[in-house]
Amino acid sequence: MAVIKQLVVWLSLVCVCKSYIDVPTIPPSFTVSLDDAPNVRWAAIVKKTKVPEELVPLAELVAEKLDDFLEQPYADEMRGIATAAGMPLGDVVLTNLVYDISAFCTSITMQDSKGQIWHARNLDYSFTDILRNITMKVDFTRQNKIAYSVVTYAGYVGVLTGQKPYGFAITMDERDQGAWYENLIIALTDRRAKPAGFLMRDTVANASNFDEAVAMISDTDTMADGYFIISGAKPGEGAVVTRNRLGPPDVWKIDPEHGRWYEVETNYDHWTTPRPDDDRRDPAIKAMNAMGRQNVTVNNLFDVLSTPPVLNPTTTYSVVMSPAQPDIMKVMVRHVPKP
Repeated sequence: MAVIKQLVVWLSLVCVCKSYIDVPTIPPSFTVSLDDAPNVRWAAIVKKTKVPEELVPLAELVAEKLDDFLEQPYADEMRGIATAAGMPLGDVVLTNLVYDISAFCTSITMQDSKGQIWHARNLDYSFTDILRNITMKVDFTRQNKIAYSVVTYAGYVGVLTGQKPYGFAITMDERDQGAWYENLIIALTDRRAKPAGFLMRDTVANASNFDEAVAMISDTDTMADGYFIISGAKPGEGAVVTRNRLGPPDVWKIDPEHGRWYEVETNYDHWTTPRPDDDRRDPAIKAMNAMGRQNVTVNNLFDVLSTPPVLNPTTTYSVVMSPAQPDIMKVMVRHVPKP
């Protein structure tokens, strides 16, 4: 009977989509010790990877007054990366800010039929070929114990995908509200506004649980609008927090008791309709409904994330997490060829 159910799920997913030629690969894993000084934490990793120099132009004017713009430990961590990589500091700084405001993504928070909370996400970028080669999983440790885990790119010190063991998982999706350079100007002139990736890292570092994470994300000004998808370790703990740069948040929570056992967030407000030429939401919803609450597994969620156009040629990686069982976390680099 179990085999038949799995076959039905697989056939249902096949029916809602075509397939891409994609051979996922496992990214390298590294450890960053928070017990080390910020300017040396990343040195060993940077020497084993290549920070993409061609990604952004030089930004030495920002680098000259880095401490005026960015708080610690991020300023010193970027200095250390620039030194280890032999890159101009301005390139490292601007690379971090561009990552923060240019991502297209799909994130899903859900509760299965047993009450377990799951989190699934694809991260899409324009610089796909470069970023696939520098994708990595990093465990941040204190006293040799994992404090939090992230999926990131070489040279980036913020967090776009993270998990606090037994606490929560969190991802960020871009909210397209204004040109990227407008967001960059805000980042460099408004001291209240924090780069979203740094806010995410502050959250996985300092929040202990779902409620604290939602509060931190909701109450801190950010340099760009964004969607923050948060999944906890207890039943009912799933939410999409829609943020304006400085305005109040919209918190959209799952409601399993009334049939809303998952929420899908792409890059559009949940109360609006996605653009017809960029509708990843509806295919993801169809795939989730085809899978059903009874059949939530790591492999079935990867099938959902592999549904075109949820999976597309700009997808750099897919990840599945469940904070109550942090060892479930699985990351795969995607390799969908361009048409």
